[in-house]
Amino acid sequence: MMARITMVMLFVLYMINYADKTIAGYSAVPIIKEFSLTQEEWGLVGSSFFWFFAIAGILGAALSDKIGTKKMLAIMAISWTVVQFGAYAIAGLPMLVVARVLLGIGEGPFWATVVSHLNKWFPEEKRGLVYSTVNFGAFVGAVASAPLLVYLIDTYGWRFSWGFMGALSLIWFLIWLWVGKERPAQSVEASKSAAATPLPKVTWSEISGVFLSLTFVLCFLVYFAQIWGTTFASVWEPAYLVQVIQLTNQEMAYSIAGTGLVAGLMTILISWGGDRLYKKHRSYRKSYVRIGGISIILGGIFFYSVTWFQSTVFVLIALCLAKGFAFSVGTAASVIVSSMMPLRTGLLVGVLSSLVTLAGIISPLVTGSIVQNAPNLATGFNNAMILNGLICLVFGILFLLFAKKKEERIDASSPLIQAS
Repeated sequence: MMARITMVMLFVLYMINYADKTIAGYSAVPIIKEFSLTQEEWGLVGSSFFWFFAIAGILGAALSDKIGTKKMLAIMAISWTVVQFGAYAIAGLPMLVVARVLLGIGEGPFWATVVSHLNKWFPEEKRGLVYSTVNFGAFVGAVASAPLLVYLIDTYGWRFSWGFMGALSLIWFLIWLWVGKERPAQSVEASKSAAATPLPKVTWSEISGVFLSLTFVLCFLVYFAQIWGTTFASVWEPAYLVQVIQLTNQEMAYSIAGTGLVAGLMTILISWGGDRLYKKHRSYRKSYVRIGGISIILGGIFFYSVTWFQSTVFVLIALCLAKGFAFSVGTAASVIVSSMMPLRTGLLVGVLSSLVTLAGIISPLVTGSIVQNAPNLATGFNNAMILNGLICLVFGILFLLFAKKKEERIDASSPLIQAS
């Protein structure tokens, strides 16, 4: 029962997390107008969220291994509250950038800490589905928050809507202090091992085999491709739908909500398929590599196909399928990487999720430059969609062909599992 409560609480926290990320995108038009920003300056705002995200992710994930994931999740939630209430102090571009930088620092350790916490409550063969279910909170966050936040922005202003999100994370923090638990009384096998013996000191020589392995590098690349796409969706998709597709603010909000819901359901179904294959074959290559590789390749094709259509309906369908397929690969990458070093899941997944934020830094800047320098907005966004598609296709093909190529069966209780 407590495992389900834990999963629900993390699901809700991911809803808040995702809404915090995307609220800047929903606020793009009024913020650009208020501060007279160019497209490149808005790209800078989108990029700034990720400037220290990676460092915070690695340090925070390592800290969560020491102080406990329950405490780390509480620290993150209250930090989001403080930063979002700070929206009322923003008076220009520099302060806007600072606010996004601070929020990025507060959210940096999120996914690694969530994965580490869930691993204490669920066995290995269920983790793909569990990860994707919690990850679905991001898509539900889009469905639940988009129309509401756009309404609040239109009615009360963007600062009020940011403060509203701060209030939600404060409520979650108070409930978590009451119901959250560090680990079950009867832990799953990996957690028993971790609880029975103190964690050994990690040195570079012990973990370099994992970080430098081909599989880790390929997991990084496909996850990089996903973050490139998700950053585009959170920073630029609202502006694209309003300025190019000519939707109203509310039509944009409901379009993002609807496509997000379908895409989220797709990610759960895809991850469930990966779990089923793993349970059958006990092979990461025949399950998560196969499912993840095919999915992100299809996502790339659909991102590219957005440029083929003139109809609003077809554009929305293509975007929905692109997000549904491409955004599921992060779960597969996390499952594979978390298996490489079970006693240091937080650190390892923290390094992975922090490194991929390079995509979050680069993507908004590149997209802003492409859109700014194109002859018109439609051409600029089409070129950005093509780039999204190519990144997913190239990295997806490499992942599918070479990840876990020389897979070996190793005892999961080992503190270090080398992977090719």
